[in-house]
Amino acid sequence: MSNKTYNDLLCDTSELIVEATQADEAVFEAGSAERSTFQPLLSELRIRYTVLLSRLDTVYDQLLQPQKRLIVKRLLEACLGRLLEIKHDLVELHLSDFTYDDDESLKKLAVTPHEAEPCIPQYFVREREEEIEKRKTFITDTLIKLGHESPKQKPLVLTEQQAVIIIQSHERARQGRLRGQFMKEIRLLKEKGRDQKGEMTASAATAIQRVWRGFIARRDTRKRKKEEQLLIGMVLPPYSESKAVTRSEEIKQIRRNLQKERDSEFQKALVEIEEKLRAQHEVKINERIGDELRRWISEYYERTGKLPEFPSEEAGGSRAMYSRQGTGVDSNLSKSSPVSSKDSKKSKESKDKKNNKSEDNKNKHEVDDVKNFNCRSSCFLQDMVNANEEYEDIWKFRDDEIQHEKYDKDMIEREKMLKIEQEIRNIVDELMRSELELLQAAFDRDRAHKGKKSKKPQKKVRRGGKKSKKKKEKDLTPDRTTESLFEELVTNGIIRPYPFVKIDDFIGEKSYVGSEMRNQGQEPSPCLGDIRQLIKEYCILPLGSETVRASAPLVRSVLITGPSGSGKKMLVQAICSETGAMLFDLSPANIVGKYPGKSGLIMLIHLVMKVSRLLQPSVIWMDDAEKPFVKKVPKTDKTDPKRLKKDLVKIIKGILPEDRVLFIGTSKTPWDAEQKLLFQCYSKVIQIPRADYGSISLMWRTKLHRAGALSPRLELSCLSRVCDSYTIGTLLSALHSVLTTKRRLQLRVRALTAQEIAVQLSLLEPVYAEQESAAESWWLKTPMERKRQRHLQRLMELEQENEERAAAGK
Repeated sequence: MSNKTYNDLLCDTSELIVEATQADEAVFEAGSAERSTFQPLLSELRIRYTVLLSRLDTVYDQLLQPQKRLIVKRLLEACLGRLLEIKHDLVELHLSDFTYDDDESLKKLAVTPHEAEPCIPQYFVREREEEIEKRKTFITDTLIKLGHESPKQKPLVLTEQQAVIIIQSHERARQGRLRGQFMKEIRLLKEKGRDQKGEMTASAATAIQRVWRGFIARRDTRKRKKEEQLLIGMVLPPYSESKAVTRSEEIKQIRRNLQKERDSEFQKALVEIEEKLRAQHEVKINERIGDELRRWISEYYERTGKLPEFPSEEAGGSRAMYSRQGTGVDSNLSKSSPVSSKDSKKSKESKDKKNNKSEDNKNKHEVDDVKNFNCRSSCFLQDMVNANEEYEDIWKFRDDEIQHEKYDKDMIEREKMLKIEQEIRNIVDELMRSELELLQAAFDRDRAHKGKKSKKPQKKVRRGGKKSKKKKEKDLTPDRTTESLFEELVTNGIIRPYPFVKIDDFIGEKSYVGSEMRNQGQEPSPCLGDIRQLIKEYCILPLGSETVRASAPLVRSVLITGPSGSGKKMLVQAICSETGAMLFDLSPANIVGKYPGKSGLIMLIHLVMKVSRLLQPSVIWMDDAEKPFVKKVPKTDKTDPKRLKKDLVKIIKGILPEDRVLFIGTSKTPWDAEQKLLFQCYSKVIQIPRADYGSISLMWRTKLHRAGALSPRLELSCLSRVCDSYTIGTLLSALHSVLTTKRRLQLRVRALTAQEIAVQLSLLEPVYAEQESAAESWWLKTPMERKRQRHLQRLMELEQENEERAAAGK
C-alpha cells in the first residue's frame, strides 16, 4: 500500500473520531439517569472506540512521516484509555465483569462481533524488539551457564570428501531400490502373460471403458462440488499461507524499516536544527529579554515607587510578572478572617435544615443509587479531542505533499525556537532575581534602613491536611546494578523464560445471546471468547502503554481460576508475550528453599518489587494461588505455602498507578482458601467456564484444518458433542496423541475419523460434575457477584414497596 492509502485512512478515521467524541460528550451531558438508558449508549461507544483503535493501530504501524506519527500515537493512546474507561463504566452498570455486544449497536455501526473485540496495538512489542530480544538472550545464556538448559547442537561440518561419500552411498541405495522395483514388475508381467489365452474381446474393452468413464465423471463432479463449496465458504481451503498475504507482510516490513530510517533522520534533525538556532539567535534573544525586563521593572518602579516581586519559576517567571502590574497594591481578604455573626447564623440555620431534610431524602437517594447511574469523568476524552483538532489544523487539509514522507523542517524550527526562548528566559529570570535583590538592598540603604535586613522570602507553611503516613521504602541493595539483580533472580528461577503465545491462540467463540438475555433480566453464561476479551481489557491493554496505565482505572491484581487444562498458564504466557513483559514466578512450589528465613523473605520481596519496576512491564505470577490462604496445610505438602501469606497484600498494594506491574494468580481449587483473605489480594476474578459447543467446534475445525486432517468424513458435530465435559487442553493432548508423524503421513490414504479421537479421550479425565458444582457455588461468593445479587434484591424490594403503595392508594 502507498502513503496515500494510509493518509486517506487517517482522514476517514479523524472524521469517525469527531463522531465518537460528540456522542461521548452527549453521555456526560446526560448526567445521572436510569441505568437502562446508559446501556445502549455505552455499548455503542465501546464498539466505536474499538473500531477506532484498530484503524489507528494500522495507521501508526505503517505511516512514515515521523511528526504525524506522534499525533497518531497520542490519538491511539487516548482512544485506548477511553475504551478502558468505558469498559469499567459498563462493569459498574451491569455489576458484572463481562460486557456483551448489543445487537442494535452492531447493526447500526455495521460491525461484526469479531471486529467488536479490541485488538492489541502492535507498538507494544514492536518498539521494544531489541530490548526484549536482549533480555531473552540474557536469560538463555544465564541458564546455559548454570546447566539448566542444554545448549543448541552445532550443525555438522563435513569435508568435501566426506560429503561426496555420503551422497554416493545414498544414490547407490536409491538406484538399487529402483532396480529391484523394476525387476519385480517385469516378473509379474511374465507371470500374467503365461495365464492369458487369446486376445481381448470387444465386450471386455467396453466394460473397461464404462468403468473408466464413470470414474472420470464422478471425479469431475466431486471437483466441481468442492469448488462450489469453497466459493460459498462451506468448506475451508487447504491450510497454506497465501502468496498475497505473504507479499503484504513483506511490504509492511519494508515500510517499518523505512519508518526507522525516517525516525533516525528526524531525531538527528532535532539536534542539528537546535544547535544551529542556538548559534544564530541565543545572544539576541538573551539581550532582548533582558532589556524588556529591565525596562518593565523601571516603569513599575516609576509608577508604584517600589520594586516588584519576581515570581518563581513554578509560578510562571517573568511571563506571569507582566500580567501582574498591580502586585502589592491591592490586598485581598485573608482566608482565615473570622466569619460575621449573620453569616454564622445563616450557616447554623442551613445546617439544621439539612439535618431535617436528610432523613426525609435518605430513601430517595437510596432509590436513586439503585436505579440511576452516572458515568465517571474521563482522563482521555479531552486529550483525544485536542490531538484530533491539532491533526486537522496541521495535517488534514494540507495540500503540499511532503517528499517521501520526511520530516517538516519549518515545524521543528518553530518548536525549537519556543523551547530555546523559554530556556533563555529562565536563565535571564534567575539573573534578574539576583539583580532585584541587590537593588532592594541598595534601596533599603538609601532609605536609612541599614540596621534592618532585607526580608527574605518566607517559606510556605503547609496548612491543613494530614501528613502522608507512607514511608519511603528502604533500598536494601543500593550498590548493586540492575544487571546483577536480574542475573540473581534468573539464577534462582524467580525470573523465568516463557514461550511466545498470542492471545488469539486462546480459541473460543463469544456469547452472541448475552445482550438479549440481559434485556430479559437473565444473567448469561460467558464463553471462552468472552474470557479472551476480558484478559485483553484487564491485563494486556493497560500493561502495554505507560500513558494509559498511569491514568486508566487501576487493576493491580487478577485471579484466574479454572480446572486443569482450561488454559490458565497459557493466558499468563500470552499476557507476557503480547506486552513483552518479564515473568516473575512466586509460586509456593518455586520459592521453596530459596531465600530462607525472615531476612531472606524480606530480600526476596524487595528484589522482586525493585527489579519488576526497573524492567517493567512485569507480571508477577503465583500458581496455586489458594495455597497461601488454606486453613490447614496437608502434611504431605513440604512447600511451606503460607510463607507469603502476610506479605501478599503488601506486595499488591505497593503497585502504584505509574508502575506497569501486574500480579496474577492462577488456581484450580480457589474454594479451599479463606475467602476474605483471598479477595483482599485480588481485585478482579476471572473464572474460565466449561468449554461450550461453539468453542469446541471452532477449536476442532481450526486445529484439524492446520494439521491437514479436516475431511468431509470427519463428523465434527458429533465429535464436539462427545467432548462436552472436557477442557480444551485435554482435547488438544488427545489430538496430539492421535496425530503422530506416522498417522499424518497416512492422512492422504486414510482420513481421520472421530472414533480415533473418541477412543483416545476415553483414557483421559473429564471435568466431573462435583468440581463444576463446587466452582459454581464458589463463584456466587465472589465480591462482584455478591454485589450484583444485593443490587437485584434491593430492586425487588423497591418494586414490592411501590406495589404496596399503589395498592394502598387504591
